[in-house]
Amino acid sequence: MILLAALLLFSLNLERPPHPDELYHILAARGLLETGEPRIAEGLYLRAYPYTWIVAQSFAWFGESLTSARLPSVIATAVLVAVLFLWLWREAGPVAAWIGAGLYATSPFAVQIAQFSRFYAIQSLFFLLGSLLVYELLFRPGSRGRVLFVGLAAAASFALAAELQPTTLMGVAAVATWAVPLLAWRWLREGSTSRKGRWAAIATGVAILLAGLVLAWESGLLAKAWHMYRSTPLFNAATRDQFWFYHARYILFYPTLWAATGLLAVVALAFLPRPGWFAIVLFAVAFLLNSFAGPKSMRYIAYAQPFMFVVWGLGLVAVWPWLRAGMARLRERLDTLLGTGFPKPRALARLLVGSALAFLMLANPFWLRTATIIADIPVPPEKPSTDWRKAAVTLAPWLERVEVVVDTEELGPLYFLGRHDILYSPSKFGELPPDRRREFGRDVRTGRPVIGSLEALERVLRCYRSGLFLAPEAHRGVAHQLSTEVQGLLARYAEPLELPAVAHVVAYVWQRDRPAAERACTGLPETGR
Repeated sequence: MILLAALLLFSLNLERPPHPDELYHILAARGLLETGEPRIAEGLYLRAYPYTWIVAQSFAWFGESLTSARLPSVIATAVLVAVLFLWLWREAGPVAAWIGAGLYATSPFAVQIAQFSRFYAIQSLFFLLGSLLVYELLFRPGSRGRVLFVGLAAAASFALAAELQPTTLMGVAAVATWAVPLLAWRWLREGSTSRKGRWAAIATGVAILLAGLVLAWESGLLAKAWHMYRSTPLFNAATRDQFWFYHARYILFYPTLWAATGLLAVVALAFLPRPGWFAIVLFAVAFLLNSFAGPKSMRYIAYAQPFMFVVWGLGLVAVWPWLRAGMARLRERLDTLLGTGFPKPRALARLLVGSALAFLMLANPFWLRTATIIADIPVPPEKPSTDWRKAAVTLAPWLERVEVVVDTEELGPLYFLGRHDILYSPSKFGELPPDRRREFGRDVRTGRPVIGSLEALERVLRCYRSGLFLAPEAHRGVAHQLSTEVQGLLARYAEPLELPAVAHVVAYVWQRDRPAAERACTGLPETGR
């Protein structure tokens, strides 16, 4: 039943405008079906190829649409909810299952991942499966054949999750942080090895670890890993050192539950130690690793979030008998006090206690955020979604006429308008491979030129006889997108083009009788016209 309920919830309003990152897989899936390769224009999008292949199969079965593109994520997240529910039921009973899996399913984090045509949903599902298989391996090993099968299945699950998104490696580190001490403790307790032998084994293990660290340091592998952990693209640079990033969002959406997480964790350890230790260590380590990493986004920690809800479910089910007894005593006390002057004091006491509990839960505005995500209502400081479809009719004649189309976001125009020639993006310019990192260097994902400086943009505006400059309204005023300087430059060479307000698209157009005859205009890329 919870699987069906999750599917229904996650399937609401799937045709709303896409995030640009979704279009990488949508365009590449179209290219895969048409050419046999994950092509976007003249480029190849090879990242998370298994997910692109899955989206392509969805297109083949149900036709190309935003709904069918998001369907794999919807199904994966619903299955994750069901797996979480079944595991919690077995480990802690039905109440914990309904609380933990139910809170996760209705969270804005689950809904956002489920309705996002990107690899995070499948990554999260396979990381959960791999983690639960390791749990099974340690607590229900069974025969040698079963150990081998479960171990290989866990490794395969982690491998697929890591192939889709490297943040999985932080999750694997969290699993190891839980599993290795547990195995070491069991080995020390067994007593089958002499004390001298145990110390020798410990010394050998420490020596191997230190040797590995020295080797990683000398080979530069450690420096490379640290660079990957802390390096941040320009668009994400503002939050690079905000180690409180995830805490701020959890306390915003779950002020009661997040503040009580420490207490609930202690209660879970006291009454349900096996699943308690497992969930607490996994979430805590992943939370800390993601908090101090360079790039920040709620999607980056999606793989670990189910374990936060496991901690809450375990803690709440453990304290439930106390809460129920306390609420009963509170109702009795109120009944006695209200009985002297109020009609139906018992009903009034129940109403007061119920209202207080309802407020305690509703004060966690996760439900409101979940509703706004589904309804595509922006919550400040968010800006409205860009709907290129609403601008297509107005832009169509210009797209046919102009020599060049420049934009600050290339995938939307390419997918919905069928035209994109040059990308202006200092952020994506910085992401170009070193051998291509020059003005008008080609993005390997689209095969189209990228520029990152005002000088290169002015060269385009001066040298092409006619053109369109397009940007999402959300990019206006952003330093690495439609900055004040870019708007000033456009005002010198182009005129604003009025578009339907509901599109949330900014457009400038320019046209001249003849192009500028300047040496700087030689060598410019050919355009799609």
